[in-house]
Amino acid sequence: MKDIVLNRMYNGDYLQGNLGHEIINLYRSDNGQCYLYLQALGEIASTRIGTVDSMLLVRTVEGRKMLEILGKAEGLEEIYPLCRSGEAQKKYIKENNITYGGVLLNDIFADNTMQQDVCISYKAARVLRPARKMYITTEKVKQENTAEKDTVTVVLNQALAKSSLKQYISVDNDAEDYNALRELIDNPQNWSGEIEPVPHDGGHKDRQVTMFDICGINDYELAWSNAFAYFMGKYPALVREFAQRVLGINYSPTPEFHIVRESENNIDLFIEDRDRIIVIENKIKFHINGLIFNRKSQELEQTQLEKYFDHASKAAVDRNKKVSFYLLLPNYNDIDLSNYKKGDAYKKIYYKQVYDFLSGRKELDSDPHLKEFHTAMKPHTSEHSNDLYEVMKQRFYDIVRRHNKQ
Repeated sequence: MKDIVLNRMYNGDYLQGNLGHEIINLYRSDNGQCYLYLQALGEIASTRIGTVDSMLLVRTVEGRKMLEILGKAEGLEEIYPLCRSGEAQKKYIKENNITYGGVLLNDIFADNTMQQDVCISYKAARVLRPARKMYITTEKVKQENTAEKDTVTVVLNQALAKSSLKQYISVDNDAEDYNALRELIDNPQNWSGEIEPVPHDGGHKDRQVTMFDICGINDYELAWSNAFAYFMGKYPALVREFAQRVLGINYSPTPEFHIVRESENNIDLFIEDRDRIIVIENKIKFHINGLIFNRKSQELEQTQLEKYFDHASKAAVDRNKKVSFYLLLPNYNDIDLSNYKKGDAYKKIYYKQVYDFLSGRKELDSDPHLKEFHTAMKPHTSEHSNDLYEVMKQRFYDIVRRHNKQ
């Protein structure tokens, strides 16, 4: 019973300005083979040679203590022990004509600002993609914002590696963990078709770049809250429909309708008119500020949510108004509100709900700023934070296209 290795991809500073070598793991080469790069440097330790027969290709899920499974590789043949040096790798690649989209593998990584010798660690008999969403975690995580019901989550006894980008699961170390992963790997219902080769034209539609991308603020909560406040103030009719369809309240802004940013006790969006107060706390890749649990007092401490609740509730009583509380989240940032005092007073809404609400609106055609705001929102509608994954895929296809035009 050989080991299973978790190969964690799309992590680390190396990917800033470089194409990660792990990009080949989810594409079949033009010669019909499946080659694998083992994080972090492609090396296989001498103590691990001959011990691994299965690999799970995974990535960290932002905002959760989880790994998402992107594929499985089986029937592993070790290439690294015979091709440890850069020259040996180049020779092996050339002799076996290992190309992707018609471009030799050596050339694909030639423009990296930081060069590595190893491109290939293993050759696999097959690499399959998941047939459903599958995760690995060490704690049961609520999948409240996962649209698909057909989801598999494997809960391990052992901790996930924090710094290492590979983790070996052995039957000797933890038979229960090993058997759980082996059952997941061996179940044919968990897997769909094999990975595909890269089209010679790149075959990838470029993601539209917005000012959020150009300014590097796509994960900046302040910028998003400012944008929400601006467009809510500009389109009160949309706010009315949004409140009814997404927030679930019957709300029609009166002429006194206005939106306050931050000045109301640091609340992200404090929306008020003659009859109602709406509090929206916007979280991108961060969690709720403040202590969650005080072990000495055995009580939950005050957090942002409780502070905002107390402030807005008092204001509502003083002004004789109704009040509603919401937490706005990207679909990949799951926050368990039961951990926080007054968390049950808040309703979670997700960026995909906002994105879908705006999709197809006539206002997008007449307002280029609103359209760009809508386009920039797209990455936050994903079930996982896939920034690096998408960046690497785009970079890979761009290189293939560029070489084939020469």
